[in-house]
Amino acid sequence: MKVRLLLLLILPLLLIACDKDHFATGAGDQPELSTDTLAMGSLLGNNSSKTYLLKLYNRCDADLRLESISLRHAGQSGFRMNVDGMNGTSFTNSDLLRIAQDDSMFVFVEATFEIEPDDPLQINHTDYIDIVCNGRTQTIVLTATSLKVEQLQHVVISADTTWTGSGLNKQILDSLIIMPGATLTLADSVILYMHDKAGIRVGGTLLCLGSDSAGVTLRGDRTDNLFYNLSYDQLPSQWGTLQIDSTARGCRFEHTDIHGLTSGILIDSTDVRFESCRISSSDDNLVTCHMSDVVMHNCLLYNAAGALLDIYGGRYSVVHCTLANFNFNSAISRQTLCISNMDANSGRYTPLDSCTLVNTIVWGRSYDPDLSLSYYKVAVGTDPMGNTEWADSVFNYRFDHCLLRADGTDDDDFVSTLWNVDPEFVLTDLPTYSFDFHLQATSPAIGAGSAEGAQLCPYDLDGNVRAAVPSIGCFEGTQTP
Repeated sequence: MKVRLLLLLILPLLLIACDKDHFATGAGDQPELSTDTLAMGSLLGNNSSKTYLLKLYNRCDADLRLESISLRHAGQSGFRMNVDGMNGTSFTNSDLLRIAQDDSMFVFVEATFEIEPDDPLQINHTDYIDIVCNGRTQTIVLTATSLKVEQLQHVVISADTTWTGSGLNKQILDSLIIMPGATLTLADSVILYMHDKAGIRVGGTLLCLGSDSAGVTLRGDRTDNLFYNLSYDQLPSQWGTLQIDSTARGCRFEHTDIHGLTSGILIDSTDVRFESCRISSSDDNLVTCHMSDVVMHNCLLYNAAGALLDIYGGRYSVVHCTLANFNFNSAISRQTLCISNMDANSGRYTPLDSCTLVNTIVWGRSYDPDLSLSYYKVAVGTDPMGNTEWADSVFNYRFDHCLLRADGTDDDDFVSTLWNVDPEFVLTDLPTYSFDFHLQATSPAIGAGSAEGAQLCPYDLDGNVRAAVPSIGCFEGTQTP
């Protein structure tokens, strides 16, 4: 009786052991690959990529035992891999290369491409992961492109300096400071790749002099994707702030693309000119101006968690611009355009000498009205009864042939306004993070601008000639016949 019971206990164990060692061994029994090609895109030289995940699925009716997984050009190509938590370049231990039935194996891939002084500006890289199972080999192709950059740290510009597009693009690892009295000129085609939290502080003069065919770009240094359809380059908070201090003089941005900031562009008590620029993606205000003299002609400002243009006193000329806030990364906390004669944070009165907007669109998805005009009187003392006496503060603004997301009527401050009329942008698709702020052929902004504005900006942001009676916004539109 005891012997029979012992045999009954042993038999299931033997069956389990036999089942455990049962493998699919036919030539057709192969792992299914999640992809046969991993394209890692562009990567700055000497910078590590993000980690990519590949999967090997076992769809067979039994366990699979791989003979090997190896990186074909290990140590030479710049690629590296990890198999189910194990770092290495070649794996042949069959006990570790087992994929249970209906299970999967993870393969992680990264890359870092070391750049040599004599290397070209761009290099294409390829390597292969070979997976051998039951006498057959499957291969995953790895591809990437490395971009040669000059890595700079604690950059201080104390004398006039020019960076040209014919040289290396720059990666700023922490800070770029332009001292008072010094000028940094960025010629056309220059790209500044700003590292996480890196910032630019201008105490002297910054000239970004792009052309209509080759602009200047200030952007983050992440070149990969967060999701398959969303690149880091579309997101805010990729780098810090562009701060232009009161000691700065004559800063100018022409055909310049600035995007991916954390706290936007801060302009304090100085003069700055923007011509044909694209500024986008900030986790705070996009452009904040304190008591400054700012010209914005032919510019596109879009997508920020705060205001796109936040003005506290000074003098401003905004002509043929499009301000469009469809921020998708976080809730929008401010109106698209905010104008005030007092800085509430410091309690400082900031007289608004003039703020003229001509042929400009102000439109967003979160506020109606999407325009904030905050007027404060100045406390000058108290009367004999102890009541505060107030005086008018300077607060001068004018909207001329503008399209505004607001209800209102024309008067001396609002001339020929399109009130709360959808500008009909070509594309504002939040689910796919796709935006095109050109005008549809049916847009009411087409042919609704003033000729005087077109004289200041005879070409639109694409370089097209404006019509005699131009469209409102930075892009000239064409109506359906």
